[in-house]
Amino acid sequence: MQWGQIKTIFIISFLLLDFFLLMQLWANRENDVIQEQTDTTLEEELEVQNIDISNVPSEVPNVTFLNAAPKGFSEQELDSLQGKENQNVEVYNDRLIIATFEEPVDIDKENIQESISDIIPISNLYSYWGWNEDETTALFFQKMNNRTIYYSQGALLMIRTEDGKITGYTATLLEQVEGESEEIQQDLIPPMDIVSLLYNNGYLQENDTIEDMKVGYYSLVNLNAGEEYGEQVFAPTWRVRIGEEFYFVHATNGQVLTNDEGDFIESTIKAYDNQLSSGTPEPVQPSEEETEE
Repeated sequence: MQWGQIKTIFIISFLLLDFFLLMQLWANRENDVIQEQTDTTLEEELEVQNIDISNVPSEVPNVTFLNAAPKGFSEQELDSLQGKENQNVEVYNDRLIIATFEEPVDIDKENIQESISDIIPISNLYSYWGWNEDETTALFFQKMNNRTIYYSQGALLMIRTEDGKITGYTATLLEQVEGESEEIQQDLIPPMDIVSLLYNNGYLQENDTIEDMKVGYYSLVNLNAGEEYGEQVFAPTWRVRIGEEFYFVHATNGQVLTNDEGDFIESTIKAYDNQLSSGTPEPVQPSEEETEE
């Protein structure tokens, strides 16, 4: 082969190599641009849709799974209820309080947590959730580890009303117990990823505002109110308020959890009825120390 031909082959080979390297460089830069566009597209699209995300937290809290079991009310908690005027308070199976007012009591719906603190001293164990007009019922969910346990029949203060006045209430409690699930360390889904999930699934729409977003506890399996036994595992769950609507998203697998408040109240009342038929009520009595005095 002549030297001229060899030189031509080398030149062509180098040109092909240069072209290949140039294409690789261009592809890498294109990927970087695409990635950058992907990272900014969500916020830009939300802005175009006039969706307000200013209340979305920037950090992911450190929250693990929660193991809990039914808790009997302590003597101190029961003592705080005894002797209350206008109330007949009974305890079933040591775990379910049912109170009835002889005369309905006025209530300030705008400041309900404070207005019931004197007549229901144990209300400080719960946080106010909302007033269900259809069921004429006010719901309070138990707090644990400074976080709310949502929609659990075993961690509930439910106030019955009529014509805007309290006619009675029921209460149950859970307590934290040791369990293997608490040792499982799983990263929680970041807030903006939850926002993306809600947006892509149609829950977050044009002109919406995310009013509040925080992590609480939620269980897919509901323990019947006041049961003597039964341990539950509660998963960290993002509670997102969009306007007046609330959405719950499992904080580790992204499942959007559905719950009808009216159905929850009705099923809870049925569970209470089962407890009434199987248990013997015990009137709340003064403690021995108070009796001696």
